[in-house]
Amino acid sequence: MFWRTIWNLGIVTGVGSMIFIFYYLAMNVVNLFVKSPQAVSVQPIVPVPGLFVSFQTFPYLVFALSLVVITHELSHGIASLAERVPLKSTGAFFGHVLMGGFVEPDEEKLNQAGEVTKLRVFAAGSYTNLVLGLLCIVLLSNFTATMAPFYTVSSTGVSVGSVPTNLPAYSSGIQAGDVVTAINGTKISAITDIMQFMSSVKPGQEVLLGTQRGTFPVKTAVDPTNSSHALIGIGRLTDLIVYNPKFPFLSPDFPNVLLHAEYWSSIVLTSVALVNMLPMAPFDGDKFLASALTLLGIKRTKEIRTIANAAGYGILLLNFGLSLLRFGFVRF
Repeated sequence: MFWRTIWNLGIVTGVGSMIFIFYYLAMNVVNLFVKSPQAVSVQPIVPVPGLFVSFQTFPYLVFALSLVVITHELSHGIASLAERVPLKSTGAFFGHVLMGGFVEPDEEKLNQAGEVTKLRVFAAGSYTNLVLGLLCIVLLSNFTATMAPFYTVSSTGVSVGSVPTNLPAYSSGIQAGDVVTAINGTKISAITDIMQFMSSVKPGQEVLLGTQRGTFPVKTAVDPTNSSHALIGIGRLTDLIVYNPKFPFLSPDFPNVLLHAEYWSSIVLTSVALVNMLPMAPFDGDKFLASALTLLGIKRTKEIRTIANAAGYGILLLNFGLSLLRFGFVRF
């Protein structure tokens, strides 16, 4: 009863995931087509180091993919056993650097089961992936708090992720990767310090940005969203945080490793969970839709699944194509 309750939540989540991913991808196609600022790049991540992903990203991507496969298949197995559907085969594998597993329910027994049973089994994998992905997001949003019992956390500056060519900071010599440590001699430890200092700066006023490479004068511009605010022209800012271990057996590098592992796990887990619920063969969403239609007594199931498959593949390919045209190839 415990597992059936869990997988009943999976059914509800599966329906919501299918609706959400369809709506999200459809709206993103529109935003990509009209070149809206809200458009995001939707591209597959191919785990080939040095070509599609950097060597720094590759280990975290492998970990995230292994976590997806293991938890996804394990959940299908648990749901099948809870519904008294025997497993035809199970196993684990280690291919080069990717770990995983597989669970194959007895298809004959599963086809003979009720539609609610099928829905529980088909939704289990994506449901577990989504829950774990959301858990990673929660951990990321409270990362410094989770590290605080083991590390002394301190901010030492603000890392600059991008410098748009049409804004003042670019001509001053500031580069992506620089760390802002002071403005006009005032110490900057976090993004909130920059926001507080800039609240009193007028457009056109010159400020001195202190970085690890030296000091750069920047004549501020008018913020297009608020004419009374001054704009430096630095983006994708992140606090540069230092973790000092409270215990001798802890590594000072572990928090950064864990941070990247949680970040990539959150992306891969949630992405796989949602895309897998698109009604496209051979994804679970196609079988989930078929069982849902049968349960609701809807006829012409085959025709509806064919249309849903065409719509799913069409909207996904449009996202891929328009993303490449708009943003180019993204190397992670």
